[in-house]
Amino acid sequence: MKNMKALKDLVHPVKKEFRREKCGFEHTPPNDFVKSQWQNRTKSIVYLIYRWFLALFFTAVVIESMIDPDPDENPNFWLYFIYMTNWGIMLCMITNVYAAILVTIWHFHPEYADKLLNLESLKSPFRIYWAIHITTLVVSIVITIIYWSILYDANESTLSATNILTHAFNSICMFIDLLIVAHPLRLLHMFLPVSFGLFYAFFSVIYQLCGGHNRKGKPYIYHVIDWNKPVNSTLTVVGVILLCCCVYMALFTIYKLRTLLYRRLNNATFILPTTAPPPITKKHIGTGIKHTSPGISMVLGNFEGHTNPAFSKSSENITKN
Repeated sequence: MKNMKALKDLVHPVKKEFRREKCGFEHTPPNDFVKSQWQNRTKSIVYLIYRWFLALFFTAVVIESMIDPDPDENPNFWLYFIYMTNWGIMLCMITNVYAAILVTIWHFHPEYADKLLNLESLKSPFRIYWAIHITTLVVSIVITIIYWSILYDANESTLSATNILTHAFNSICMFIDLLIVAHPLRLLHMFLPVSFGLFYAFFSVIYQLCGGHNRKGKPYIYHVIDWNKPVNSTLTVVGVILLCCCVYMALFTIYKLRTLLYRRLNNATFILPTTAPPPITKKHIGTGIKHTSPGISMVLGNFEGHTNPAFSKSSENITKN
């Protein structure tokens, strides 16, 4: 019986991901997209500073990678935009700048926040952020894995600051962000990074057919997707897509562990009183007035910055998945 219960607890969260409401981009409350999983109040200046730190950091990395090309390579500026690495780091910049703007608006415009909280459907800006965050998260990690395991050659590649920032810190920062943010991962959203990978593969085919060269003068972008060798290139693309799926499944598991840890900590902090007041005995003479036991108000949700977790609408943070 214990084994069956453990199996059920393992399978049930995955089974829930295939329900109709999990297929799209609906989620309540919307403020899960502008706050940390770990903050107690609706707004957090620390989280706002964190979001702008990441936004400025990735903006600086993109600028630095643009103005600091390898001296042994073609300095043509437009060749910067053919590489998956640079697509990935620009995605990191766009995602984090966009997130910082959303959090800033939420933080300094309470009338906008109140209006959004009363809506039944998630607004487009949050859906866009959700989609690009998922894509950026997976693409960054896949870029790091492929570069250091396949593409990096110590004899030809320079281990510069730019190289480390664009091939290591991209995935490190995005992985840490997954542990901090409050918004969910949906299992069926796996199609987003997969679609991005297929789009880049299609771009590389068109670029090579049009006679494009990389910065080293080779008639392809990466040697592992040289379409003059279509079988090898196709196998590479299939392998990368499978890697995307595996990475996404691992990240989904980590997301579930994050919410599980949050619930454990939350339940340890907030305890709803369930016991009745002690009976009146002869030694304790009452006043005739019946007093209710103290506890959390079931009427007020948020009051003066104090959040009542029992009143939250979020199924991700409080209710048991």
